[in-house]
Amino acid sequence: MGPADYSKKLLGLARALHRWLGALATLDTTRRDRIARFADEIAATLQRAADALARLEADAGDKASHRSLVRELGRISGYVETIVGVLDHHLDGRKLAGVKRRLEQLGLQDGLGGVAPTPDRGRIERLLAAEGYFRALADGLRA
Repeated sequence: MGPADYSKKLLGLARALHRWLGALATLDTTRRDRIARFADEIAATLQRAADALARLEADAGDKASHRSLVRELGRISGYVETIVGVLDHHLDGRKLAGVKRRLEQLGLQDGLGGVAPTPDRGRIERLLAAEGYFRALADGLRA
Protein backbone atom coordinates (compact mmCIF):
# COMPACT_ATOMS: atom_id res chain seq x y z
CA MET A 1 0.00 0.00 0.00
CA GLY A 2 1.33 3.41 -0.90
CA PRO A 3 1.63 6.33 1.49
CA ALA A 4 -1.47 8.06 0.08
CA ASP A 5 -3.67 5.04 0.82
CA TYR A 6 -1.99 4.62 4.19
CA SER A 7 -2.77 8.17 5.29
CA LYS A 8 -6.41 7.87 4.12
CA LYS A 9 -6.90 4.65 6.08
CA LEU A 10 -5.22 6.11 9.16
CA LEU A 11 -7.51 9.13 9.03
CA GLY A 12 -10.49 6.74 8.82
CA LEU A 13 -9.28 4.90 11.92
CA ALA A 14 -8.82 8.16 13.81
CA ARG A 15 -12.35 9.28 12.88
CA ALA A 16 -13.82 5.94 13.98
CA LEU A 17 -12.12 6.08 17.38
CA HIS A 18 -13.24 9.66 17.84
CA ARG A 19 -16.87 8.75 16.98
CA TRP A 20 -16.75 6.08 19.68
CA LEU A 21 -15.63 8.51 22.35
CA GLY A 22 -18.93 7.98 24.19
CA ALA A 23 -18.30 4.25 24.45
CA LEU A 24 -14.72 4.87 25.53
CA ALA A 25 -15.91 7.27 28.24
CA THR A 26 -17.44 4.29 30.10
CA LEU A 27 -13.98 2.81 30.70
CA ASP A 28 -12.48 3.12 34.15
CA THR A 29 -10.18 6.09 34.75
CA THR A 30 -6.99 4.04 34.49
CA ARG A 31 -7.89 2.64 31.06
CA ARG A 32 -9.13 6.02 29.78
CA ASP A 33 -5.87 7.64 30.87
CA ARG A 34 -3.88 4.89 29.22
CA ILE A 35 -5.73 5.29 25.92
CA ALA A 36 -5.41 9.07 26.19
CA ARG A 37 -1.63 8.74 26.60
CA PHE A 38 -1.45 6.48 23.56
CA ALA A 39 -3.63 8.90 21.58
CA ASP A 40 -1.23 11.71 22.52
CA GLU A 41 1.75 9.61 21.41
CA ILE A 42 0.02 8.72 18.14
CA ALA A 43 -0.71 12.41 17.53
CA ALA A 44 2.91 13.38 18.19
CA THR A 45 4.06 10.55 15.92
CA LEU A 46 1.69 11.70 13.17
CA GLN A 47 3.09 15.19 13.49
CA ARG A 48 6.64 13.87 13.05
CA ALA A 49 5.48 11.73 10.09
CA ALA A 50 3.88 14.78 8.44
CA ASP A 51 7.08 16.77 8.96
CA ALA A 52 9.15 13.96 7.43
CA LEU A 53 6.75 13.70 4.49
CA ALA A 54 6.94 17.45 3.90
CA ARG A 55 10.76 17.28 3.87
CA LEU A 56 10.62 14.27 1.57
CA GLU A 57 8.25 15.97 -0.85
CA ALA A 58 10.59 18.96 -0.96
CA ASP A 59 13.51 16.63 -1.75
CA ALA A 60 12.43 13.19 -3.01
CA GLY A 61 15.98 11.88 -2.64
CA ASP A 62 16.21 12.64 1.09
CA LYS A 63 16.84 9.16 2.48
CA ALA A 64 16.86 10.33 6.10
CA SER A 65 13.36 11.78 5.70
CA HIS A 66 12.16 8.58 4.04
CA ARG A 67 13.55 6.48 6.91
CA SER A 68 11.99 8.86 9.43
CA LEU A 69 8.59 8.61 7.71
CA VAL A 70 8.71 4.81 7.63
CA ARG A 71 9.83 4.70 11.28
CA GLU A 72 7.06 7.02 12.49
CA LEU A 73 4.31 5.24 10.56
CA GLY A 74 5.60 1.92 11.85
CA ARG A 75 5.58 3.23 15.42
CA ILE A 76 1.89 4.07 15.08
CA SER A 77 1.12 0.39 14.54
CA GLY A 78 2.35 -0.54 18.01
CA TYR A 79 0.38 2.24 19.66
CA VAL A 80 -2.84 1.40 17.84
CA GLU A 81 -2.50 -2.32 18.52
CA THR A 82 -2.06 -1.51 22.22
CA ILE A 83 -5.23 0.60 22.17
CA VAL A 84 -7.10 -2.30 20.56
CA GLY A 85 -5.81 -4.58 23.33
CA VAL A 86 -7.04 -2.21 26.02
CA LEU A 87 -10.45 -1.95 24.32
CA ASP A 88 -10.82 -5.68 23.73
CA HIS A 89 -13.41 -6.26 26.45
CA HIS A 90 -14.91 -2.76 26.53
CA LEU A 91 -16.24 -2.10 23.05
CA ASP A 92 -19.01 -4.16 21.59
CA GLY A 93 -17.92 -6.73 19.04
CA ARG A 94 -19.02 -4.65 16.05
CA LYS A 95 -17.01 -1.59 17.09
CA LEU A 96 -13.93 -3.61 17.99
CA ALA A 97 -14.18 -5.52 14.71
CA GLY A 98 -14.30 -2.15 12.91
CA VAL A 99 -11.06 -1.04 14.58
CA LYS A 100 -9.38 -4.35 13.76
CA ARG A 101 -10.61 -4.24 10.15
CA ARG A 102 -9.21 -0.74 9.72
CA LEU A 103 -5.88 -1.91 11.13
CA GLU A 104 -5.80 -4.79 8.68
CA GLN A 105 -6.61 -2.43 5.82
CA LEU A 106 -3.69 -0.26 6.87
CA GLY A 107 -1.31 -3.18 6.47
CA LEU A 108 0.67 -1.68 9.34
CA GLN A 109 3.10 -4.54 9.46
CA ASP A 110 4.27 -3.64 5.94
CA GLY A 111 4.84 0.05 6.61
CA LEU A 112 5.35 1.86 3.32
CA GLY A 113 6.49 -1.26 1.50
CA GLY A 114 9.55 0.53 0.17
CA VAL A 115 7.46 2.86 -1.97
CA ALA A 116 8.96 6.30 -2.37
CA PRO A 117 6.28 8.95 -1.88
CA THR A 118 5.34 11.16 -4.78
CA PRO A 119 4.35 14.78 -4.20
CA ASP A 120 0.79 15.00 -2.86
CA ARG A 121 -0.05 17.81 -0.47
CA GLY A 122 -3.24 15.97 0.49
CA ARG A 123 -1.26 13.26 2.28
CA ILE A 124 0.31 15.75 4.64
CA GLU A 125 -3.10 17.26 5.33
CA ARG A 126 -4.61 13.82 6.02
CA LEU A 127 -1.80 13.02 8.46
CA LEU A 128 -2.36 16.34 10.20
CA ALA A 129 -6.12 15.74 10.29
CA ALA A 130 -5.54 12.31 11.85
CA GLU A 131 -3.26 14.00 14.38
CA GLY A 132 -6.11 16.35 15.28
CA TYR A 133 -8.56 13.48 15.72
CA PHE A 134 -6.17 11.64 18.05
CA ARG A 135 -5.55 14.82 20.08
CA ALA A 136 -9.32 15.31 20.35
CA LEU A 137 -9.70 11.69 21.45
CA ALA A 138 -7.11 12.22 24.18
CA ASP A 139 -8.76 15.46 25.30
CA GLY A 140 -12.20 13.84 25.33
CA LEU A 141 -11.00 10.92 27.42
CA ARG A 142 -9.54 13.30 29.98
CA ALA A 143 -12.64 15.54 30.21
